[in-house]
Amino acid sequence: MAALTEDRSAGSSPLTKPVDIQKQPKALRPFARLARALGIEVLAIAFALLVLFMVVWYTTPYLLRDYLNKRGSELPDYKLNIHWIEINPIACNVQLEDLVLQKKSNAIPVPFFTARKVLVAMQWTQLIHLDLRSNITLLQPVVNFVNGPTPETSQIVLEPEWVTTVKKLVPMKINQFKIHGGIIHYYDFHADPQIDIPITHLELVADNLTNTTKSKDLMPQTVTITCHPVNEHGSLEAHLSVNVDLKQPTFAEKVELKNIQLPPLNSFIAKYLSVYAKSGSFSFLSEMVSKEGSYDGYMKPFFTDLKFEPMPKDRGGIAAIWASIVNGLKGIVENDETKTVATQVPVHGKYTDPHVEFWTAAFGILKNAWFQALAEKFNSPAIAPGGKPPEQPKLAQPVPERQ
Repeated sequence: MAALTEDRSAGSSPLTKPVDIQKQPKALRPFARLARALGIEVLAIAFALLVLFMVVWYTTPYLLRDYLNKRGSELPDYKLNIHWIEINPIACNVQLEDLVLQKKSNAIPVPFFTARKVLVAMQWTQLIHLDLRSNITLLQPVVNFVNGPTPETSQIVLEPEWVTTVKKLVPMKINQFKIHGGIIHYYDFHADPQIDIPITHLELVADNLTNTTKSKDLMPQTVTITCHPVNEHGSLEAHLSVNVDLKQPTFAEKVELKNIQLPPLNSFIAKYLSVYAKSGSFSFLSEMVSKEGSYDGYMKPFFTDLKFEPMPKDRGGIAAIWASIVNGLKGIVENDETKTVATQVPVHGKYTDPHVEFWTAAFGILKNAWFQALAEKFNSPAIAPGGKPPEQPKLAQPVPERQ
């Protein structure tokens, strides 16, 4: 029997030969015990799988980055460059870092879009509705709109192919979209002087875009926007409720724009009025509800403490006369007590037959100047408090999601 055992041991494969733990160095003894417990074959397979996993883990970000950059460069007008991609399979998210979208013609000195990070992640809160949905978060994005004399020197919109491609690349339907710390610029490099109007500290949250809550409200999606237009003194706050699945525009909006200083906008004002604003600010209030092909609302613009002066390059002559005329016209329509030029513009009608009450707006300017100052606040009762109509209609069933 002993001889038979010796023969079997002598003829056995090195992979199946029992491991003598005592002959192994102390540092390797735990691995030797594991090999003895599982068998060399199992341990070798596990090691091979580990190596394969590490290779896939290391190479996938490179392959995905190169694929996205190549795919983006094949689309019209713009080229895409993503510096790096991080993949987190445990949290089910993908993070794009240092993304740049640049005009292919290189005729514009600023890119159309940049973002420090773009996070595409599963929206875990929607699992309770048994829906797999994603959310997209843009961290510190910058959008540069450029107005130029030719299409090659302008960048205003993306071709529809870009939107279609982004939707296809995101594996799950997008239910939430966020922007944190965003910046928007409007440039006109061909104006004299050049125009640069910034919007900073942009925060945006668009929620329930696929109506996973199965809400029967006519406007189940919500959008909230805050930012600082022009400089830190100005502010914008907007609340909207919308229905993105209906073909006809269906929304309720409430927008408040406050204390936009006019002198920083002199390059823009000069292009259209040929004068500079020496002082003054602009505010704006609006409410509107749109449904079933019609809309109803109002706009209330306010100009406060307006004073104009000639452009620096032409302080005398016709420019000085023109500035005096503009100041004179302003004085006629300005309220002496509040120092404001203001009116309320009713906006209502159907999209097939839009209607703005011009004469009502003109009378409103005179009424504010000569009779009763227009209050710089939303009308009461509100048309769309919080971005929703007072009694939002309920539907028999949620609107089917548009494919």
